[in-house]
Amino acid sequence: MAILEIKDLIVDYGIIRALKGITMTVNEGSIVAVLGANGAGKTTTIRTISGTVKSKSGHILYDGEDMTNKDPHIIARKGILQSPEGRMILNGLTVEENLKVGAYGLKTLKTDHGTQRVAEQIRDHLMEVYQYFPILNERKKQQASTLSGGEQQMLAIGRALMGHPKLLLLDEPSLGLAPMIVRDIFQIIKKIKESGRTILLVEQNAYQTLKIADYVYVLELGKIKTQGTGAALMKDESLVNAYLGSKH
Repeated sequence: MAILEIKDLIVDYGIIRALKGITMTVNEGSIVAVLGANGAGKTTTIRTISGTVKSKSGHILYDGEDMTNKDPHIIARKGILQSPEGRMILNGLTVEENLKVGAYGLKTLKTDHGTQRVAEQIRDHLMEVYQYFPILNERKKQQASTLSGGEQQMLAIGRALMGHPKLLLLDEPSLGLAPMIVRDIFQIIKKIKESGRTILLVEQNAYQTLKIADYVYVLELGKIKTQGTGAALMKDESLVNAYLGSKH
């Protein structure tokens, strides 16, 4: 079942057309990846979904509801949360304070066992994040700005998880990281998916992405160049070498 549908999406930056009528589907509980070189329109796609970039035309449907060009805080409260390119760690705050920022907007929930207040949700979400990223638990009192690049990327993903997303948007999580750290990040992304979450992953690292993605769209200059399952595209060596980079 589709949790996200993008239909004929067009996005302009002034006179430049960044997205030229793309159509995509993200099924619930899957990892869907958007791959391509710099300037292909990957980040524009994810930012338009999260509401930080406005579209000229087309539609973005989430759980059947039209979310096109709605404000980012409305989209976030619906359960679409983003880990941005560049991590955007908040300097001057500790690791745990950065994580708690991601819980902004949580409300008291009604559950089968009564109500769960925000403080209880934050505690539970912190425990979940620390299970995925034990190093963040070890360094929770440390200034976030002093973390390594890989640790800051873990923090950015963890901060998005604190809002309990139904759809997690990951923008270039491997950017600038050493190959060993990249492999660790992708294994954690796979574990997050196995917990039942849906993930839309924007990446340049084709090889690692194709290994974990259920379905992949390849963008070139704002258009979908090709698409298919990760397993199918993994076998297309000419595509990987020509458009998607090396095996790192």
